[in-house]
Amino acid sequence: MLHLTLTTLEATERLGGLLADSMRAAACRVLLMHGDLGSGKTTLTRALVARLPGGATAEVSSPSFTLCNHYPTRPPVVHCDLYRGGGVPDELCEALDDGQSLVLVEWAEQLPEAERPHDFLDIRWQTCESKRLVTLSATGPAAADALARLSAAWDGAS
Repeated sequence: MLHLTLTTLEATERLGGLLADSMRAAACRVLLMHGDLGSGKTTLTRALVARLPGGATAEVSSPSFTLCNHYPTRPPVVHCDLYRGGGVPDELCEALDDGQSLVLVEWAEQLPEAERPHDFLDIRWQTCESKRLVTLSATGPAAADALARLSAAWDGAS
């Protein structure tokens, strides 16, 4: 488990970039995000996508109304928002099963346990006045590898 305190937008963006690097290196494909509105989930996603090959052309926005956005990166990114509930979009199920896409899920608490993959990173956001407390945990070997890489990179960049 990794606990971070982010005090600036730049720190959130740095975390997104390091997550992209760590997840790619470890072949970890799924990031489940939990946090209130405005906690930093989409900002993190924007930075993560920007770090990937092809990310410079991606227009990252919250998928609250479309449910799932697809970005032209390598690997391709599927960014889903389950805020409204009402079941899991077919696009999300397909992305979780395709073995190719990097899948980022906002409001992951709406994802039923039966739909969760066996290997994923989990990130929980808590906003407190002018900072964000972030807790990352891993389920599965690829996620554990990604978290170890992220922890080393974060410590090395501090």
